[in-house]
Amino acid sequence: MSDTNRKDRIEDEMIVDCYNEYEMAMGWFYYLNDNLKFPFQASIVGDIKIGSLQEGDNVTVTEFINRSEDDVSVYNFVATVGIEKGEHIYDIPLIHIKGVDCDDDTLNAIEDWRYWCEEF
Repeated sequence: MSDTNRKDRIEDEMIVDCYNEYEMAMGWFYYLNDNLKFPFQASIVGDIKIGSLQEGDNVTVTEFINRSEDDVSVYNFVATVGIEKGEHIYDIPLIHIKGVDCDDDTLNAIEDWRYWCEEF
């Protein structure tokens, strides 16, 4: 998907009719909650300092941590997922994973979030 198509889709579907940061956070919350299908395989990307996680590690993503409106901070919404690596369980920002073995909805949701975080 081209960046222009992704940007247009985000603006037309995820944050359409959003008038403030809280509404944008809620739009993203509902989009990610509806489209991330668990469990799925992913790899760690970027410089991350959580436990023994390193870039390139393969992990199983087990859950979306921000499950309700009460978990959404108005000004600093961070999509967080629970992952398993070996016997360890970690909560990490969604931007630090890349889908490896997942359905198209999940893959698009991850890439949409990464694009949003990097471009806006």
